[in-house]
Amino acid sequence: MVDERDEGELAEWGARADAGLLAVLGVRRHLLRWRHAPSRSVIGRVLKILDADALDAAVGAWLAQRHTAANAAAGRGGRRVIAVDGKALRGSARLDQPRRHLLSAVTHGCPVTLAQTEVGPKTNETRHFQPLLDPLDLEGDVITFDALHSVKANVAWLVETKNAHYVAVIKPNQPTAWAQLDSLDWNAVTVQHTASNKGHGRRESRSIKTLAIAGNLGGIAFPHAKLALRVHRRRKAAGAKESRETVYAVSSLDAHQATPAALASYLRGHWTVEAQHNIRDRAFTEDTSTVHAGNAPRAMATFRNLAIGALKTRGATNIAKTTRAIRDQPERALPVLGITPEADLNGT
Repeated sequence: MVDERDEGELAEWGARADAGLLAVLGVRRHLLRWRHAPSRSVIGRVLKILDADALDAAVGAWLAQRHTAANAAAGRGGRRVIAVDGKALRGSARLDQPRRHLLSAVTHGCPVTLAQTEVGPKTNETRHFQPLLDPLDLEGDVITFDALHSVKANVAWLVETKNAHYVAVIKPNQPTAWAQLDSLDWNAVTVQHTASNKGHGRRESRSIKTLAIAGNLGGIAFPHAKLALRVHRRRKAAGAKESRETVYAVSSLDAHQATPAALASYLRGHWTVEAQHNIRDRAFTEDTSTVHAGNAPRAMATFRNLAIGALKTRGATNIAKTTRAIRDQPERALPVLGITPEADLNGT
């Protein structure tokens, strides 16, 4: 079953909707000529048996169109940048089953989930990287990911099969590649871009250096790598000591295709996916949801992605406030979803 809170909130929203709104949404008349939104038990049964793959594909395609339209309307051009990252559904675990885990592809900037898949308990995210991205048209796009996915097969496939670019983070748990990057003569390179910001009680600054690596790193396990990147981060929280961190990465983009500022934004922008996960947890309390049966956990995550993407592409900045307004006035959901509030109230 879906937990009582999730199914109850969906049912309560339907109970607030009048007959006209239900007609627009396709709710059919009962034999006694009235319309009723589905009950919580019906909602629970439907979520459990939904085709999760088909639902994710449909929502991802719809959100991709909305994302393209929103960028065009705002005059935002340039490359599309997509982050790949995973998220555990903490409340979905039971004594007889581990927590469910999802892998998603989310656009930088305006966070829209283009694809999502479930990572089974007997596998890991890396094996799902290519199946997740395979249905998407990625030509010319830049894909960002953390060290978990920085493996030869994935990056070669992105460049050779999908005609995409990548920015791959390298960590010390990849000792050969990390040592090669660390041993480059970074002292001979001047800082090429810096940025700083304040917020959430801390101050952070970042600087980036880049080096062409064609022929320099012959043994690196990253096909088509053209640039090595070194980002130095300084972070100072109020009342705490300053922390420093150096991050290495490689990219298939060369110096003519991306400036140091753009590369820095790609690395920093990867955490857009974490911001979206935070919205799912805070605005939609995903981490405390106890949905666990059948396809319901993934389906609910998909509907949360749909809500966030639909609102973000319309310029919403406070998702929690906006969703509360829609909860209290259900008809406000129609323009968000691009539905014209016209329906034949005499239909079946």
